[in-house]
Amino acid sequence: MFLLFVFTLWTLHPLSLPAQSISVLKFGAVPDDGKDDTRALRRAAEYCRKHPGTTLTIPPGTYRLRDSKAEQLKHEVLQGKMGGDPEKVIFTPYYPYVRGLDFDGSDSVTIEASGATLMCEGWMEPLSITNCRNVTVRGLTIDYKRKPFSQGTVLEVNENSFVVQFDDRRIITNEIPITRITLWDDAISGFYAEPLYFPKRRLLGGNRVEFEGRIPKRLQGTYMAALHSFHFRPAIFIGNSISTKLDGVTIHSQPGMGIVGFDSTDITICRLSVSPAPGFLFSTNTDATHFASCRGKISFDQCCFRGQGDDATNVHGYYHNIASVTDGTATLQLQSPTFTHAQMADVPCIGDSMELVRIATLVPEKTFVVTAVEHKEKEKDVRIRLDGELPENYGEYYLLNASKLPQLSFCRSTVWGQLARGVLVKTRGVEIKGNTFRGCTGTAIHVGAESGWKEGSHAKDVTISDNVIVNCGLGAGTQFGASGIAVVIDAPETDNTFLHENIRIYGNTIIGNGSNGCGIAIRNARHVELAGNHIEGCDKAVIIHSTDDISIK
Repeated sequence: MFLLFVFTLWTLHPLSLPAQSISVLKFGAVPDDGKDDTRALRRAAEYCRKHPGTTLTIPPGTYRLRDSKAEQLKHEVLQGKMGGDPEKVIFTPYYPYVRGLDFDGSDSVTIEASGATLMCEGWMEPLSITNCRNVTVRGLTIDYKRKPFSQGTVLEVNENSFVVQFDDRRIITNEIPITRITLWDDAISGFYAEPLYFPKRRLLGGNRVEFEGRIPKRLQGTYMAALHSFHFRPAIFIGNSISTKLDGVTIHSQPGMGIVGFDSTDITICRLSVSPAPGFLFSTNTDATHFASCRGKISFDQCCFRGQGDDATNVHGYYHNIASVTDGTATLQLQSPTFTHAQMADVPCIGDSMELVRIATLVPEKTFVVTAVEHKEKEKDVRIRLDGELPENYGEYYLLNASKLPQLSFCRSTVWGQLARGVLVKTRGVEIKGNTFRGCTGTAIHVGAESGWKEGSHAKDVTISDNVIVNCGLGAGTQFGASGIAVVIDAPETDNTFLHENIRIYGNTIIGNGSNGCGIAIRNARHVELAGNHIEGCDKAVIIHSTDDISIK
């Protein structure tokens, strides 16, 4: 009887246990039984928050993660209550959302989850790692019971339309938003080059739908995905955290990005797989990973990306407009199309270096140090003081936080069949080595600041070597016709400016399909070395514009 009593206490009161190693089974989670595990999993996360140094074990199996508010949001989106483009509602500054498992404030916590799957029900942010130190996640898989897209097969292709047979996992209605259609193209073993946005539809019965739009006849019989949103919360959010590690994590789907890192320091990602679930050819609705305003180093090694709706990774800081200057205090406004990808303000710290960047050219002209910061909770604008005076024509400049530009290492990974770019680089101190890119609709590796998205900065000290790039750069996301590598600038004025510096590109193999403009495009760069690159199937090997001190061997 005494032993039974002790066991009961152990089961019902896990918060009293010592901070060592504990299983989610102790909190009542049971894999593969079909029952809702949300309450038990959240109690386990709460335990980790309160007990630094905990190793939380999630045994193999599938766990249901369901939230009523997340379910309500999903239903409202799919019923058309958020409009034809739900992103305009659900991906806005400080919009309320559900955190599936919240590890906010955790210290030195390890999640051991090899073979474990969180099967989400309702649109949410399944894993939130915020205000944390030294958190490691191993082996966890994140997926959705009902994918945030609908998959079908192209039955017939007509001159100005095509007919799709959708499977019975979701019935297509006139109200359900379809923001984009992507199609698989066997000819390049990747996505068809040009997706269709907000296509008009006609319901034919039996879950068959006719869409307006012209696609090649060869795509008859292929798979397609109709997305029901663009951006939303990511599957894993890393915010204001230090030393986060993801090892062997898999993300099968998400109504948004796979991983977003924001205002965090040192993120290490090994053996990540952002890839479709069995029976599907499409994964996350938008970027596989995205890192903004981070510090330290972002590292990828031995990762796999396939079927996502945008870049495999994008690493950048933000160009802030200077809205006003009053008594030495500058008000910063981020005027990017979708604000930050965390949907919270990008706030500098005292001591940060801010570059004064001319809007027309993206050329930095001066550097200041932040001496004071003012920001109120849930406000978009930020007020700062600098150690010098801004020019009277401050409206012609951006301010960019050069202290929030992490180093990037992207090595020994595969990017196969997805929309837009493979790696998008807007930072300094970069190594992209030993990767394979295949069937990306855009340029495989894009180094470039983008004024339209307010994402920078120009790059410095970049090495791109020993990569194999096949059938990329044929459509959406292609930069200046480049299949393989583009070192470029998106700015109003790009003549006779040299921004990117110290770029080394060597030992890469780039194979186009005969319709690519070039293998490599170099623009607005100085101190550039190209050597030993093998390029075929492109109209030109290399094109250059506005370069200084460039060597091509």
